[in-house]
Formats: sequence, C-alpha cells, structure tokens
Amino acid sequence: MRKLMLLGAGAIGYVLGAKAGRERYDQISQQAQKIRNNPNVQQKVDEAKHAAKDAAGTASDKVRSHSASSSSTDTGTQTGWPEGGSPVT
Repeated sequence: MRKLMLLGAGAIGYVLGAKAGRERYDQISQQAQKIRNNPNVQQKVDEAKHAAKDAAGTASDKVRSHSASSSSTDTGTQTGWPEGGSPVT
C-alpha cells in the first residue's frame, strides 16, 4: 500500500515538475532519489519483497498439496474438492 502511495506521489511530482519547468523537475527528482536511497525505505522494500516471495511459495505449496490430495482422494465430484464443496484452506 505504501509503495503504491509512493509511486502515486512520484507521478504527481513528475506532472507538477513538468509544469513548473525543468528546474522544479530536477528538485523533485533529487528528493525522490533521496527517498529511494534512504536505508529505511530500502529495508521496507526488501521486507516487502521477501514477504511476497514467502507468500507465493506458501500459495504454491498449498496448490500442490491440494492438487496431489485431490487426485489421490477424488470423491468423484466435478471439482475434486472434499464433500463440503469448497477448497481446503
């Protein structure tokens, strides 16, 4: 969410900088560069990347697990899901 806000702020800064001329654009660009190079920002970006990779791995494992269990214990239903009619969570 914060990353999206940062990108939005950057886009707004770009538009305002372009309207204000090259000098203002350069000022905004330098501020954006300072923010990007901030160690706290980099730490949060790295944390977000790792969280996304972990979530993707977990989701992949769940899909594999569900796929393997539904093919070996198929109840004959169209979906292959347990009797409740919904995927296992």
